[in-house]
Amino acid sequence: MIKIVKDEAPEKLIKNGSAQTKIDLEEYSNNKTKYNSGESKFEAFSTIYNSDIVRDTLESIQKNKCCYCETKSTRSNSDVEHFRPKAAYSSSFKGNSLYPGYFWLAYDWDNVFLACQVCNQIFKNDFFPIEVESTRAQLNNFEIDNEVSLFVHPSQDEPEDEIEYRESIPFGKTKKGKITIAYLGFGSLEHGKEFALEYSKKHKIRINRLFEEREIFYQEKAKIYRTIKLLETKELDSEGLQVLNGLKHIIDNAQNLDSEWSSMIKCAVKNEFREY
Repeated sequence: MIKIVKDEAPEKLIKNGSAQTKIDLEEYSNNKTKYNSGESKFEAFSTIYNSDIVRDTLESIQKNKCCYCETKSTRSNSDVEHFRPKAAYSSSFKGNSLYPGYFWLAYDWDNVFLACQVCNQIFKNDFFPIEVESTRAQLNNFEIDNEVSLFVHPSQDEPEDEIEYRESIPFGKTKKGKITIAYLGFGSLEHGKEFALEYSKKHKIRINRLFEEREIFYQEKAKIYRTIKLLETKELDSEGLQVLNGLKHIIDNAQNLDSEWSSMIKCAVKNEFREY
């Protein structure tokens, strides 16, 4: 994961989102029993939270990368994801949906990100674990300040403080980091065992495929890095220096925010591509 730094929210999201949130809160106030039971459900307007300007802005900020697994996405295989789920929430992995969700945050700029459909729909869905269930906002006048999320927040947290890489494998440095990796499925099958997770066949296919793709990417960059270190020990002519600089440019680019798995390569360079 990388930290996502956002500028001011798009004006359309602020204007239309604020108006709709006011309507939704009034609707809830008048029909609490129906919404709390799930008999009535809030349907957020994608024309607001998923409008072209919101998508364009998120794509630009996130460099078309999933806010969780860092794979590159296209509009056909990415979603505008709600960190706190908008329609319903579940307090356990693959658990029952509870109502209402965080409907009042459906248009909140701090709550929307670009995510691949696998992270969003197959793994996260409406699962949103917090440290203490009694602090759940729905039980406390919709106040989220006392909630401690067990997922790393892409903007409010520092992902580098929560997650590190050892070669191509992410490891949680904190409880939050470990839970984020395991439950969002961008680590390995071993990460799930720590929490006794029962991954479905679809989960396992995605985890293994992502693991293999990231490992190939890592090994390519590790080979380049080792070549750089070897060339730096030699006296090079102009052609050799050109080759060396070209290889360094590749490693530099792999650490840029617009590169897939840039956090992994940054960590690898910091540790000089150490083998574990």
